[in-house]
Amino acid sequence: GGHCDGLMNYPLRTAILRFFREGDGAGFVSEMETIRENYPPFAFYSAMNSLGTHDVPRALTLLAVGSEQRDQSKQWRAEFRLSPKQKRRGVELLKAASLLLYAFPGSPTVYYGDEAGMEGFEDPFNRRTYPWGSEDLELLEWYRALGQLRHDHSSLRAGSIRYVAGEQDLLAFIRKDEREEVLVCFNSSDEPKKLTLDFYAELLPLLGSAEVNTAEDEVSVTIPPRSGSAFLVNKVTE
Repeated sequence: GGHCDGLMNYPLRTAILRFFREGDGAGFVSEMETIRENYPPFAFYSAMNSLGTHDVPRALTLLAVGSEQRDQSKQWRAEFRLSPKQKRRGVELLKAASLLLYAFPGSPTVYYGDEAGMEGFEDPFNRRTYPWGSEDLELLEWYRALGQLRHDHSSLRAGSIRYVAGEQDLLAFIRKDEREEVLVCFNSSDEPKKLTLDFYAELLPLLGSAEVNTAEDEVSVTIPPRSGSAFLVNKVTE
């Protein structure tokens, strides 16, 4: 009674894009915890989470070029296409950002074509025809893997969230329910980053290419540049 049934979580979109464009892990944690503190739990865990909609520029373009380029003419934005180097960077960041989208509490929602590598600035440049027959197959495979990951792991659908890291270019959290714990970690920088865990556990890789380093009394993860990874946490000893 008196509550919205659900909300389009634009603050999450803004925080994800800012983290991967500017390296603001602490800001991400602060903004998301503010939402959690002010939303009823059912709304927080059912929010419509998306990186793109018909009202905003394509996520791939924003991640690749870093801004909406409003200082350029409308004609320039209409004709703009990513260079191969920009496209590579954008795809890497979009894969990481979409993992964050699928791992965060709420309902991940994909704007048509984001999974196929569509690019473009604001409306109408974000509404081009779906690229039938010329989709980005790397991204398609990644989005299929994301759907399977969330389907296979109940903690990603309804588990609690605990932040493990949130500083500049490094972000990590654990989703946990009565059955399992899943660690997801992200590096938005152009250099590898090391995440040292505050607990000892066996980490089983689920998605991504981060490397686990296990010492006698410490477990750390080395996360490649512009990437994200997910691990099943096993045999945790507090």
